[in-house]
Amino acid sequence: MDKSQYLSKVSGPALVFGAGGIGTEIVRAFVASGASAVAFTYNKNQAAAEALKSEVEALGARAFIGSVDLMDTDALTVFLDKAAEAFGEEITTVVNTVGISPNTPLPDQTPEEWRQVYEVNVFGPFFSSRLIASRMKKHGVKGSITLITSTNGINSQSSISAHYDSSKAAQAHMMRIIAEEYAPAGIRINGVAPGWINTKMNDTLPEDEREKEMAKIWSGRFAEPAEVAKLVVFVASSGGSYIYGQNLMIDGGYR
Repeated sequence: MDKSQYLSKVSGPALVFGAGGIGTEIVRAFVASGASAVAFTYNKNQAAAEALKSEVEALGARAFIGSVDLMDTDALTVFLDKAAEAFGEEITTVVNTVGISPNTPLPDQTPEEWRQVYEVNVFGPFFSSRLIASRMKKHGVKGSITLITSTNGINSQSSISAHYDSSKAAQAHMMRIIAEEYAPAGIRINGVAPGWINTKMNDTLPEDEREKEMAKIWSGRFAEPAEVAKLVVFVASSGGSYIYGQNLMIDGGYR
């Protein structure tokens, strides 16, 4: 019996956009799943990114870091070129965790805030995923791209996150369209939709809203980022080899 066929393994270098709460754990999970090289991006906290880079290298994997605007296709192309040069091969596995959720009362939400949420949560993932998938196709890489969507785009009707919730619904729908486009090239594009997670993005959640949502979760708690990372790596790696165009929920049970 070939035991390896039942394991989730990462072949080739991985890339994680946004090494924040969930992103950091995904980087670690990739290394734990056999990735020999991981590139990842940061927003403002370069010191934390450097520390994670050192951690990855101490585990015997190569690391490459940088800060890049996902809407800037020229800058993203340069970043991908440099990562491929550093690793000696093309990126094969990509996860995009970048997202924002202002949690603003509905009467106070401005056109500028809505525009920013959609630029980060929808436009950035669309243009970066299209660019990367086209690059994979050009180089004959049968890779995977996984977007961190959200159950907010599936079952939430919260007024304070109207822009976030609708952007995540749009992101998941957009993901399926791109997935169909690049499936013939053997490129798998999927989404993982977390429910409530203990991350800094949820620090602005009002306490009454937190209590209301907690009462709906069967597990009785918010998830830890590492729990989400395990599913993400499964979907993105060989474990998810037959998963195409899906948006998988991980929400601890939610009603």
